[in-house]
Amino acid sequence: MTYEWTLFACAFLALWSAVVGGVFSAFSEFIMAGLLRAEPKAGIQAMQQINKTVIRTQFVAGILLIPVLSILFAVHSAYTMEGVALFALVLAPAIYVSSVFLMTLFGNVPMNNRLDSFDPASPEAADYWQVYGRRWTRLNHFRTIGSVLTAGLYILAAIALISSAPA
Repeated sequence: MTYEWTLFACAFLALWSAVVGGVFSAFSEFIMAGLLRAEPKAGIQAMQQINKTVIRTQFVAGILLIPVLSILFAVHSAYTMEGVALFALVLAPAIYVSSVFLMTLFGNVPMNNRLDSFDPASPEAADYWQVYGRRWTRLNHFRTIGSVLTAGLYILAAIALISSAPA
């Protein structure tokens, strides 16, 4: 991989990680808060539709592709880089996979699936909705932080590569 392509990969992964983090942040800060302030039936119906719609988006493609590309890039970097850039490029997928990908797979998605199983008008759904809102948002905060940290590590790697480039 040439120097320019390495910088491009850092920029691409930083941008997509930041976009994913921005979406998570929006959900944590005001979307879920708004849905939880609505009547439970309305909030549940809206979240059920969001969960069905999100599956076919670039957002989910990013969540799924970032770990693959990050791990491949880290493996490549282990053979071609050193110092701060290597450290950042190896740490980035470790953080992303654990705090975003696995948290999504084993935390938020099962909660979404359980929410989807309820009739929004049922008392059981209203009870679960309050628990769902708190737990889902808490997990989402971790996903936000993981995405932003990952983006920062790719930026750090790019800066390290630029500062160590031969004149």
